[in-house]
Amino acid sequence: MTRLALLLTATLLAACGGEPPVTTLGDGGLTGVVETRPDAAPIAPATECVVTTGAALTLEPATHLTPCTDVHYDTSPPCEGAHYSSWAAFGVYSAPVPWGYLVHSMEHGSVVIEYACGADCPEMPSRLRALYDSYPADPLCVGTSAPNRLIVVPAPDLDVPIAASAWGQVYRATCLDEPSLRAFIDAHYAHGPENICPAGVDDSPGWCG
Repeated sequence: MTRLALLLTATLLAACGGEPPVTTLGDGGLTGVVETRPDAAPIAPATECVVTTGAALTLEPATHLTPCTDVHYDTSPPCEGAHYSSWAAFGVYSAPVPWGYLVHSMEHGSVVIEYACGADCPEMPSRLRALYDSYPADPLCVGTSAPNRLIVVPAPDLDVPIAASAWGQVYRATCLDEPSLRAFIDAHYAHGPENICPAGVDDSPGWCG
């Protein structure tokens, strides 16, 4: 069944007293959406801290593509589907990484933490680095250059200042609320289709340039 058919079916069920409605694809392609308003400072231009979590409406096949070919994702940030045959090395990045590499890392159980607030949050890279450093070592990553399967990366194409994604799961926020972000990481870390920690690639800053 196509994504559109699934969406129409869910809408009809809701109208008839069945399952609750899902968000439309235009609202991020998510289902089971939960919205909270933690007591954390919003990041401009937002005036309120709003945290939204949800799951991908459907999971597309994890097809491998030639690195740097065009690929489209229905959720923002991306969290499933076709991706490049190579995966991004786990760790902290100072420049954007193409989504095709990051989604493959999620397939291996990574949680990717993304930020897109620029001058409105100059302290964000250091705060997220501290959060990354606070997580314990992953036994599956012993012998690699990364202590665990977390990734922190700037993602200027996001429409929210803070986000995170794991395989099939999305977190979006107008603030840095560490309790809810940590809860998302703890719930979805190491839950990809492949629970492994192989060394990935880091072509920073060029990647597909």
